[in-house]
Amino acid sequence: MCGRYFLERDISDAALLRILETLEAREEGAKICGDIFPTDRAPALADGRILSMRWGFARPGARAVINARSETAQEKAMFRGAGRCLLPASGYYEWGGEQKRRYAFARPGGAIYMAGLWRREADGEKRFVILTREATAEAARVHARMPVLFDGELRRAWLDARNPLPELLRAAVDDVSIVERES
Repeated sequence: MCGRYFLERDISDAALLRILETLEAREEGAKICGDIFPTDRAPALADGRILSMRWGFARPGARAVINARSETAQEKAMFRGAGRCLLPASGYYEWGGEQKRRYAFARPGGAIYMAGLWRREADGEKRFVILTREATAEAARVHARMPVLFDGELRRAWLDARNPLPELLRAAVDDVSIVERES
C-alpha cells in the first residue's frame, strides 16, 4: 500500500507550492518534484515547521518500514513515541488488476496531505511512515488500503497530538479520483 507518491509543481494548491519553494531554497536534498520512492528525502510538516525527512523507519538487517496501519499503530512498539506529521503530495500510486496497471490517486485541483508518523533515528536523521486505512469504495477497486488523508482544518488537528486518533480517522478525506497511468 502506498509504495510511491508524486509531487508536481503545476498544481493550484498555494500551500503545497510554498512548502516546495521553502525546501528548494534551503537546499536540504528533499525531492520536490516527480515520483517519491521509499528511502527518498521528501517534504514533511511537523512541529510547526516545514522539514525534509526520509521515507521509512529503519530496521536493522531488514527493509525499511514505509507504512503503518492507522488502526493498530498505537499498539506497535515501533511506532510508540513517534510524532505526527503530514506528507504533502500531488497524489499517490497503487498497482492493481490482473495486469498490475499503475493508477494515480489525486484530488481534483488540489494537493493531498497524507497523515504520517515520524521520529529521529539514532543517527539523527528524521524519518517518516505513512498511515493507512481501509480504502473507500472508489479506491478499493484498485487496492484494499489507502493513505489517511486530511484537508483544511483537519490538517492542523492531526498535527496536534492532543486530538484523539479515532475521531480524526472518521473525519479523514474520502474523495480521491483515480486516473490510470502507464507503468
